[in-house]
Amino acid sequence: MNSPARKYFTEAVLPCHARMYAAALAITGSPDDASDAVQTAMLRVWETVSKGMVLESPVSYCLSAVRNICFTEILRNKRLVPIDGITEEASESNRTEKAVELTEVTDALGRLSETERRAVEMSAYSGCSADQIAQALGTNAVNARQILSRGRKRLRSFFNKG
Repeated sequence: MNSPARKYFTEAVLPCHARMYAAALAITGSPDDASDAVQTAMLRVWETVSKGMVLESPVSYCLSAVRNICFTEILRNKRLVPIDGITEEASESNRTEKAVELTEVTDALGRLSETERRAVEMSAYSGCSADQIAQALGTNAVNARQILSRGRKRLRSFFNKG
């Protein structure tokens, strides 16, 4: 095993574990999901460090890694609106109306480009900033705001045709 990489990882990266967990827990709201995200992030950071890369700012790098993993998992698993969290007592017709609305919104989101859809979902469901969206999309904040604006405009156009 590469001992300089192991020493660097132990001294620079492992102390970030608690902050990574706190960030992941804040994003996911689930201790199990937060633990999984931190474990995945630590593995990815280890892979980077074991290749000989020295991180300029280990804390920032680790927090960014865990944040990106959390957002990716949230989007991948479509856990954007937890069904368990809906406590409103609704009549059967009200539930039917909400199901129809949800279906319409889901269909409308599906008609957006992949980039626009991701930007709108990250903003609406996860409360991500333009900078966070930009990082997830691999672009700059100005472009992320344009993509988000274009996506919202297209969504409005889908519902204003009625």
